[in-house]
Amino acid sequence: MPEARHDQAVADDDRVLAREGVSRDASEGRVALLRGPEALSARRKYWLGAGALGLIIFAAAIVVAFVSATNDNARIERMRANGIPVTVTVAGCVGSLGGSGSNIVGYTCQGDYRVGGTAYHEIIGSMTTLAAPGTLVRAVADPTQHSSVVLASAARTATASPKVYALSGVLSVMLALLTLGYGRLARRSTSSRRSTPPSTRN
Repeated sequence: MPEARHDQAVADDDRVLAREGVSRDASEGRVALLRGPEALSARRKYWLGAGALGLIIFAAAIVVAFVSATNDNARIERMRANGIPVTVTVAGCVGSLGGSGSNIVGYTCQGDYRVGGTAYHEIIGSMTTLAAPGTLVRAVADPTQHSSVVLASAARTATASPKVYALSGVLSVMLALLTLGYGRLARRSTSSRRSTPPSTRN
């Protein structure tokens, strides 16, 4: 009878512990959490890792935007100072549709020209008006990349501008704020993990 009452008491304790989310290892006298911090910790690690990867990708996008803006300004300066004058024969123009898709707001024209005996067939930069095939236009080729060509009038008036870095600046501020928030979240997660014991012993 005493053994039966003991077994009944143990069974009652196990039911109570099960309702509370824990189980008893009777052979070792140990109580382990069924819904403990281990699962939560795995989820935290996953989301923290995903957040870190997102910040890295965001930072890479900012670098690409900054390099692109720098290259654009450098190309403008090269065109103005050392551009190679060329005569481009228009091969054809394609209309660019507006936001509604019902009207043409400009044209993209391609043409043929030669630099140093090498023939090129490229888009004529800054040319947005319709021109018939065979029309000759004055243009300037990039001295370091002959496949890049713009209208001579556009090359003379274009100037490098710090405004091209506006996008990189805005994205950099956003990255700084996101990184600050991520750091706080990571510290809070670490503090919570340290303050919660993984198991409780009797």
